[in-house]
Amino acid sequence: MLGGGGGGPAPGVIGRADGGPAFRYRLAAALLVVAAGAPLLPRLLAFVQGADVGWDLKVVCSSLDTVRAGLDPYRHSQPFPLPYPVLHLHLFAPLCAIGLARPVYTAVFVLTAAASAVMLWRIVPATATDRLAVLAAVFLGLHGFPWEFATGNVAVIELPLAAATVCLLAARRYRSAGAVFGAMASLKILPLVGAIAFLFVPASGRRRMEAFAAAVGCFVSIHVLNAVVFARWLPSYVRQLAGRVPGGTDYESGGLYNQNVVDLVATIFGLLGLGGPVTGFALAVLGLGAGWLVAVVLSDHRGRDRIGPAARVSIVILAVWLFLFRQKPYAFATFVPFLIAAGYGAGRAVATSTIVTSIVVPAALRNGLWQAPVLGAYYQLLGAWAAVAVLAIGLRLRSAAEGENVAQAVDSHDGTPG
Repeated sequence: MLGGGGGGPAPGVIGRADGGPAFRYRLAAALLVVAAGAPLLPRLLAFVQGADVGWDLKVVCSSLDTVRAGLDPYRHSQPFPLPYPVLHLHLFAPLCAIGLARPVYTAVFVLTAAASAVMLWRIVPATATDRLAVLAAVFLGLHGFPWEFATGNVAVIELPLAAATVCLLAARRYRSAGAVFGAMASLKILPLVGAIAFLFVPASGRRRMEAFAAAVGCFVSIHVLNAVVFARWLPSYVRQLAGRVPGGTDYESGGLYNQNVVDLVATIFGLLGLGGPVTGFALAVLGLGAGWLVAVVLSDHRGRDRIGPAARVSIVILAVWLFLFRQKPYAFATFVPFLIAAGYGAGRAVATSTIVTSIVVPAALRNGLWQAPVLGAYYQLLGAWAAVAVLAIGLRLRSAAEGENVAQAVDSHDGTPG
């Protein structure tokens, strides 16, 4: 556990053991997680019994074959055109070489998620309860990994990179954390906007700029390398990217396969017969709410050390990512390491509440426990917003409690006879 000494972790380190929820609360949380995860069992059995899964991995392997044949993977891969840089395909070449055997594919994805969870154990208290909470979050949080598992999507490589980013931040290795974050963002591109969070690390202005530059520089370097090595297909890659932005020919409108807040708000107000300025106003309110969360964390210099650099940066990343215009179901798995870091930065009770929310809310919406029009299609996005809201409330309460403790300590000192 980072920052730990003989007497426990140093103040400001995420893994400090600062009290925690009562046993009954933790037991109730565990039962909720089990209840939320239970509906996944039939899907896992269907996978084992041979259901049609792994279709995104099939695209990757088909694209590798297409590239070796000298054809354009952005036009000829099956069953869909390739949506990623050709350079990234080669990370999965060994998996494709063995013929997409189901047991191997299963083992690789599960071990990748498990390794990510083990990495995150470094930043939480060294107790069985907290380590199990991290495992539950990685495998069930926001229903992200089950989508990665079912689709075989290459976004699974983002999970260990996100975990490594958090661990490096906790160790205050900001440039390395920025570089790893940039490498992670190079696959899907849009996550790069979260690099702005590195401008808020609790360090000097020079170290902040170095961390930010490392993130952007690593991202750009990977794409330059892709452009140089695979220049033949660069125009096709750029063309398909342009088609995926709002208004593009291949843009997927909001719903299950693109859970973004703009389309969600527009759809809800459309059902109510409202739109235009009202939709814009609602988005502005949500943006102000996210800004308030960041402001709570960055409000004063003491706040920088109170929650630690990993939690501080993670909160900004989460606030920015909530507003991305493209959010595929499997992309939400990458949110989880940052939710864990931010939650434990505010204390174990907040972390437990955030993790439980990230599992239970999406599961309830997905399985129809909370019947509501439209919301079911955006169940992961709503789970992310709910988890961040719990995190924000927990941070605010913690800040208020610490302020009262400081005031009481000052009053006590002032009242001591000299």
